[in-house]
Amino acid sequence: MTRIGTRISADWLDRPEDLKFIKQIGVDYVDIVLDMVPGYEEAGGRANRDGLHQVIEKLDQAGLKIERANTSGTHYVNAFLGRPEGEREIENLQVNAELCGEAGLPMFGIQAFQASTLHPFRENFHSWVTGRGGYQHHHMRVRELADMPLRSDAPSAQQIWEGTLNIYKSVMPVLDQYDLRVGMHGNDPPVPKINGVPQVLYNFDAFEKLFSEVPSKNNCMTFCVGTRYESGEDIFEGIRRFGDKIIHVHFRNVKGTIPVNGEYEEVMPDEGDLSMYRVAKALHDVHYQGVIDYDHLNRISTDSPQGREYMAYCVGHMRGILQSIEAGG
Repeated sequence: MTRIGTRISADWLDRPEDLKFIKQIGVDYVDIVLDMVPGYEEAGGRANRDGLHQVIEKLDQAGLKIERANTSGTHYVNAFLGRPEGEREIENLQVNAELCGEAGLPMFGIQAFQASTLHPFRENFHSWVTGRGGYQHHHMRVRELADMPLRSDAPSAQQIWEGTLNIYKSVMPVLDQYDLRVGMHGNDPPVPKINGVPQVLYNFDAFEKLFSEVPSKNNCMTFCVGTRYESGEDIFEGIRRFGDKIIHVHFRNVKGTIPVNGEYEEVMPDEGDLSMYRVAKALHDVHYQGVIDYDHLNRISTDSPQGREYMAYCVGHMRGILQSIEAGG
């Protein structure tokens, strides 16, 4: 049975009423980043057992379970680039994986190398635009940034790919020891280069190559519906192609694809290019049993700073779809 989850940041742990709100609207699972573990940032991206259990206990008090514990990609850029400093970063990842495995968490997040970690470009990429009734949603302009020539100081795609494989081959034995699955999200935006810097995990073939070169039943993927659609690839073919490799789903609807439009908009889940019912049905047909998460927050004009109204809207939308599928609708 598919379950509903949401991503939370560290500040949610200091707002027990908001954690109760998540539970009340029908969310049982949360996606965390390990930077909310006390001491993680100070240790350069290495969690500790006591801090992780503090987070688990706070969530338990609200009736919430961790579905995925993500690492911060900025903490292993040197490992991606094959620099000597990367050895310590890989060791941190191994420690983080072991702690999550010991705690019995089901999924661990290793991030793809993102071009923005070397050369940020958000100001030239993202803006807020107005949708129906005045709500605000994300608008992403990609083509101009994707067409930029490679920078003279940019790493090569092969360098990034070799760094990625080294990370995986170093951490996967720890994950396998605890039967802890890793869910790779891939690049967002999903393009082979942007702002003059290469990226390597931007399409289905790249995921296939990662699974082939690091073979393990625990080497899996986060299937981001929005990102995969933005890339111009066939969402439904991708769901059938990867099947049980899909262990986490970002259930986000968009308008426009990068190949056709050069940009896209992240809109309300019922008004994008995709039928989210068809997406959920395709996941059901491959026997997906994991969590779906509405992913990025848009802004409803009467909403709280935490986006509670938008969250409740998305959860209700997802729950209605899932109940319809379960009833054979």
